[in-house]
Amino acid sequence: MAFTPLLNHDDLQRWRACSRRFWLHRRGGPAAVSQPSATGAGRTARDADETAEAAVVHGPGLQAALRASFPRADLIAAPGTPAEWAAAVQQTLDCLDSDRVAPEGWAILGACLTSDDRAQVRIDVLTCGEQGLRLFKVRYATVGDEADVDAVALWVHAAARCGLRVQSAGLLLVDTGFIYPGHGCYAGLFREVDLASVLGSRPVAAWLSAMRTCDRGPEPPATPGAQCTQSGGCEFASHCQAGEPASSLPAPDPQASLDIVGRELAAELRQEGHADLRSVALQRLGNLRHRRAARAIQQGGPVLEPAVAALMQALPYPRYSLRFDTIGFAVPLWAGTRPYQVLPFQWTCGVQSAAGQWAQQGFLADADGGDPRRAFALTLLQALGSAGPVLAYNAGFERSRLRELAQQFDDLAPALDAVQARIVDLFQLARAHYYHPVMAGSWSFKSISRAVAPDVPVARLEDVQASSAQAAFARSLQRGLEGAARQQLRAALQAHGQRETEVLRRMAALFEAGAAEAAGIRH
Repeated sequence: MAFTPLLNHDDLQRWRACSRRFWLHRRGGPAAVSQPSATGAGRTARDADETAEAAVVHGPGLQAALRASFPRADLIAAPGTPAEWAAAVQQTLDCLDSDRVAPEGWAILGACLTSDDRAQVRIDVLTCGEQGLRLFKVRYATVGDEADVDAVALWVHAAARCGLRVQSAGLLLVDTGFIYPGHGCYAGLFREVDLASVLGSRPVAAWLSAMRTCDRGPEPPATPGAQCTQSGGCEFASHCQAGEPASSLPAPDPQASLDIVGRELAAELRQEGHADLRSVALQRLGNLRHRRAARAIQQGGPVLEPAVAALMQALPYPRYSLRFDTIGFAVPLWAGTRPYQVLPFQWTCGVQSAAGQWAQQGFLADADGGDPRRAFALTLLQALGSAGPVLAYNAGFERSRLRELAQQFDDLAPALDAVQARIVDLFQLARAHYYHPVMAGSWSFKSISRAVAPDVPVARLEDVQASSAQAAFARSLQRGLEGAARQQLRAALQAHGQRETEVLRRMAALFEAGAAEAAGIRH
């Protein structure tokens, strides 16, 4: 088979989003692709989705889960080269042409087909029905999206053009009612969603014809829009922007945006002629929090109300700065847990004495320890003792996890409930008394970290190239991972937790020092 660039699902996804993106990708793209923008350009939508899902959502039980539904499946490895594609297509046809009767639980995982109208597909699951073949796209999610329907429609089209009789087509989605019994028994994890009622609205043959015409034609014009930033961003965004005429208007400053005070009020202020909050009189803002933000923006530095100092000074010692890390696998890893159930795997606590001494404690689940929740709770209770304020940020999250642990372990419930009563939410104190322009209207932990501890990186675990603590933890659980690599991931997770508690410590110190201290800080 002579290999030429056939049309596949990724091509279809790009073309449906933007014909120019499709055209550029088919030609290898401009040099701008090697320099992605900060918004995530440089990755396809599928790259972004798969990176997030494979690292955080899928979990280590991914292959076992699909095998449990199709225990007698034939697996066809993903082809990369033209020769591998030819072999994979032949292997698929050999499986389908076999004289054997398909046993219960048989399927082809990764069936590869090329149609006579130049479509090339790799089908997640191709199995037998009573009146033909059944094909499924596997999504480790509770719902599908329009791109999933497009993919399945393309698969059905290619299968039909190859002379195969398709009885039904649909999605395999995660059933959140499934409770994992353990021992790799994942039968029942997936639920089937038939797409027969919507596939008819996808004119795949016409799409392929239009894509071929586009591919042969000149470069389409740039049409900037929402598609440039959706699903991880377009890898050619900077190339398209380079061809646009430069605007004579200055770029808006997100730190002074009118939207900081809410969309409705921002619209009124724009009608009054304001471009940002720098020109808005404080008396125009009735909400005290909005007024505080405008003050900080107009004076070019943080605002901290004096009253917060007394509130912090009233807190006794020892003080505990607490952060939780949790994960929710689509494919449950521990017996008795459900898909996407929020499970804590790490706590980090910084303990500060009246003398100002600071000590770090923590717990991190390991790959061989099983369900970590009881060990998580026991070690946490031991570290927190029976007295002293527990400082957290947006503490509803920590309270919810403590409440879930109390419901799971009756014998620990009184002590866990007592910890909830000791929690002091620094988020509430910050919202009522503090604002820094670098927050740009956001009250996320990452945003306030930039304000109170700009030298403490909390966003990513760069040393292990992980996008989040969840991604690093999920990777640390992978079977066959070398010991040194696992230890590196665990060390990065522990350092991540310690950085976050350091931010809490600095926030508390700033608030306790009062307005005079805040006024002296100019980040």
